[in-house]
Amino acid sequence: MEIKRAEYISNQSKELVRLSRKRKNLHDRMHKELSEKQFQNVTADLDHTMMEISKTCERIGFVLGHLTLFELIEEYRPNGWQTYQGVRDEMRNIKFDY
Repeated sequence: MEIKRAEYISNQSKELVRLSRKRKNLHDRMHKELSEKQFQNVTADLDHTMMEISKTCERIGFVLGHLTLFELIEEYRPNGWQTYQGVRDEMRNIKFDY
């Protein structure tokens, strides 16, 4: 996959803004009166959103040169028992067209 570095940074920045808005909305929902099941669903969605924010920040940090490939998290555990692949392999395989 080849993409211009500036375009990639722009896309990831827009994604970070979208995820930040989603996090705020979920956080606001947590403070409303919810059933136990609704609260669990919002909490799970918030955990997943926080993981996606972290992954997006890592992508931006790596592309800007602030993080090395080996500083990227290899595996995420947003709730302690589920695991998700980190961005290390993704960043290893990305090629930028300058």
